[in-house]
Amino acid sequence: MTIAAHADIDASFDPAGWLKFEGDHFVILCASSDDEEMAHDILNHAEDYYNDIADDIGYSRYHNFWTWDNRVKIILFHDKDSYVQTTGQPPWSQGFASMYSELFKSKIIVSYRDQPNFLEVILPHEVTHLILHDFIGFDRPIPRFFDEGVAQLEQKDDSLSHMDVMVHLIVGGKIIPLQDLLRYDLMAHKNDAESVSIFYVESLYIVDFLVKTYGKDAFKDLCRHLRDGDDFEQALKSTYYPTIDSMQTLQEKWFDYAKQSL
Repeated sequence: MTIAAHADIDASFDPAGWLKFEGDHFVILCASSDDEEMAHDILNHAEDYYNDIADDIGYSRYHNFWTWDNRVKIILFHDKDSYVQTTGQPPWSQGFASMYSELFKSKIIVSYRDQPNFLEVILPHEVTHLILHDFIGFDRPIPRFFDEGVAQLEQKDDSLSHMDVMVHLIVGGKIIPLQDLLRYDLMAHKNDAESVSIFYVESLYIVDFLVKTYGKDAFKDLCRHLRDGDDFEQALKSTYYPTIDSMQTLQEKWFDYAKQSL
C-alpha cells in the first residue's frame, strides 16, 4: 500500500537499458526486455482506470489532463528487493504514488513486477491517489484514511467481502476512533502491522458506507467541498447534514450499519 518515504529516484528516473512504452496518459518503464506484452497490458488497464476513477469522484476535466509531458510515469522494478532498496519503502509496501515523497516533483507510480495483484489492485489504487489529489489539489490536506479508503474502493479485488472482519473489530473495541483516524500517521505506525491493517480495513469500510448509503452524487459533493477548501469534518457536514453533522455521528451511523451484518 501507499506510504510516505524518501527515495533515491525522482520523476526524471530513466535508467539506461530500461524499456519505455507510451500511451495517451501514461508512460511505462520496466527493466526487462521480455516485458513488452506486460507493459501494453498495464497501459490499457491504466487508461481504463483513469476514466472510471475520474468519473467516480466527479472529475470531468479530461481535455489535455495527464497528456504529453504531463503523462504519469509508471516505474516497475524488477523485483521486491530492488524496489525496497532503491525507494526506501518498508518491506510490506507494494507500491506508492509520488505525492507522498518530498523528492518527487511530478506524478509517478512506483512498484515492482511479478505481483499477481498489480493490475487489479496496485495500479487502480495508485492511479486513484493521483486523480483524487489532482482534483482536490496537491496543496490541500486530505485525511489519509479518506485517501486510502477511496483508493481501496477502486481496487478490482474482494476487499469488500470481509465485512465480518470489520464487525468483529468494532465489537471487540479494536477500531481506531474516527476522530483519531483523522490524524492517523502511517509512518509513526509503519512497524505495527496490526495497527496498519486495522487502519486500511477501517478506511475502506467507512468510505464504502458513505457511497452505498448516501449515493455517488453525494460522495462527489463531498470531494468537491474538499476541493473548495473545507476540512474533512466541514465537508462531511456540508454534504450530509442533518443526517451526519460530525465525525462522531458518522462513527455511530457506521457502527449501526456494520452491525447489521452480524
